[in-house]
Amino acid sequence: MKIAAIAPETQSLSAWRHGTSREVARTGQWRASVARIDEPGAFTAFPGMRRQIALLDGGPLTLDWVEHSVAVEPRLTAKAFEGDPPPIAAGEFPCTVFNLIYRQVEAKLLPRPLVGAMVLFNEPAVDWLVYLHSGEATLRWGENNLWLGSQHAALIEGDHSGGRAVLDGGGEVVLCRLGRA
Repeated sequence: MKIAAIAPETQSLSAWRHGTSREVARTGQWRASVARIDEPGAFTAFPGMRRQIALLDGGPLTLDWVEHSVAVEPRLTAKAFEGDPPPIAAGEFPCTVFNLIYRQVEAKLLPRPLVGAMVLFNEPAVDWLVYLHSGEATLRWGENNLWLGSQHAALIEGDHSGGRAVLDGGGEVVLCRLGRA
């Protein structure tokens, strides 16, 4: 297993139509970001992609399409939808969300409180993105330790070596399980 630290200062910040977005990590098949939404309006279209989103702060937030709406609540609950057509964000602003946009991978967004330890098993063709929204934690694997603070992340690339990583601490964490094709 290979683990790469992603410090907040290395996460690029950019403006979009209705706020700002901080890219946490990206590969050719997926992109994870934290977006601040400052006003109502249409999301960006991502044709051929899938999306999962979770409310981190603020809200409530509703995503509206012509035929239906999805309430992005409660906090730390993942909602999935197609990347196109894009929804229109409505609700109370500003709010902050975690976005996972992907194609050709099996993805699962798992936002949750972190109270104590959780185990992430090393599986071939499965990567984990660990994003600590708040709090403090240590990621341990073998003889290695990686400290994570608020807005720090780590990318765990699974391989055939077995083993596990243990995330131990307190706060709120967003896990992305990404099965490689």
